[in-house]
Amino acid sequence: MAKKILSPEELVETHKPKNVKFKYIFTDDSLLNELLVAKYPMDTLDTIGDDKLTEAAMFANYSDYERTIIGKSNSPVFLDNGVVVSKKLVTKADKKLQKVSIGFFVYNDAHYVAIKLVYERFAILEIFSLVK
Repeated sequence: MAKKILSPEELVETHKPKNVKFKYIFTDDSLLNELLVAKYPMDTLDTIGDDKLTEAAMFANYSDYERTIIGKSNSPVFLDNGVVVSKKLVTKADKKLQKVSIGFFVYNDAHYVAIKLVYERFAILEIFSLVK
């Protein structure tokens, strides 16, 4: 059976994280343009809502991990930097998920961890505050 080809709108909708704040980062301008032409509600692709926080997260020093740490795990995985990742952080850990990147950064005297889920045509950034 042939695999269904998703429209740009379906592609971003099927990957939206649940229960966490996120922002889509488009690496494929054609996908972004297709969404704009379709008048997709772009504000739904950024629930973080803080451009300066997002920018600080983008400049974090990231460590990359293979997609299998989420895609094939049956339970949460403890990474060497103390971060726990699980399938609950990812709506769709399909074969188009290329890697998972974890970075730490400081913004406005607060410490954060950023998780980037890198797909073929976009990345999804999730940001979590760290407490001592």
